Amino acid sequence: MLNFRQVEAFRAVMLSLSMTQAAKELHTSQPNISRVIGSLERRIGFKLFERHAGKLVPTLEGQVFFRDVEQTFAGLRGLEDTANVIRKRGAGRLRVASVPSMAIVLAPEAISRFAQAYPDVDVTLQVTDSVTVCQWVTTGYADVGIASEIFNSTSIEHEIVQKNIGVCITHPSHRLATIDRAVIPADLAGEKFLSLRSSDVMRKKIDAACLVDGMEKRILAYESHFSAAICHMVSCGMGVSVANPLIARNYAGRIAVMPFAPSIEFQTYLVYPLNSPLNMLARAFADAVRAHIAEPGSY
Repeated sequence: MLNFRQVEAFRAVMLSLSMTQAAKELHTSQPNISRVIGSLERRIGFKLFERHAGKLVPTLEGQVFFRDVEQTFAGLRGLEDTANVIRKRGAGRLRVASVPSMAIVLAPEAISRFAQAYPDVDVTLQVTDSVTVCQWVTTGYADVGIASEIFNSTSIEHEIVQKNIGVCITHPSHRLATIDRAVIPADLAGEKFLSLRSSDVMRKKIDAACLVDGMEKRILAYESHFSAAICHMVSCGMGVSVANPLIARNYAGRIAVMPFAPSIEFQTYLVYPLNSPLNMLARAFADAVRAHIAEPGSY
């Protein structure tokens, strides 16, 4: 079987018609080039070059052989170009799964940053709950996920990329908007409260933190799967809530935002497939998420 070194040496000699020049281009010695050409001729069974008046001249067989060699090298150049494109732009598409809250405030910013480096890559953003985000990453339906909580932790890898302390949100005209201290559970007694759905882990944390002497004093009037919907309903004067400040900031001017005690921590996770190397695009997107969060003034 021919090897690449033999073919490369033959091509270099054909292009320069000089063993010495070919040796320089391939960073080797002239005797070594001669040996490689000799071994190639023995392998294929015919001579590639002859000498006439001290000059190296390709044989007819050598010229025919060279045409196929050039086609092969053209193919190799095409492969190299393809590799360059993949390296610079990525291949295929990127599938991102995100919880609704982060699909509004974080994922679009990260996708925008990602697209600057990979403008030709198609990106699909699917919005769902944390349970499904983890399931989709586990099954390969999504390449990377953004979740607020982790499920099936033995089947995925994850990292916390952000932590935020919850705030109390009200309509700007609400009585609580005028206090100059942190809102406490007792302040919410008798107030219509907008909640996340009952199965949400953050809903359970908020409910536990809002008890007064172990008792529920709020009026649990409305609930929604979407934090953004809750913020919007608060802006309509429908009640009060406790929210991730990242979501609340998108409603600046339409809602009042106050500190809340006790502290309730909202966490944001990046989720990856377990024991499966991230593809280049997924790694680049994860880097974009981290870079955006780390950018001064982003959050």
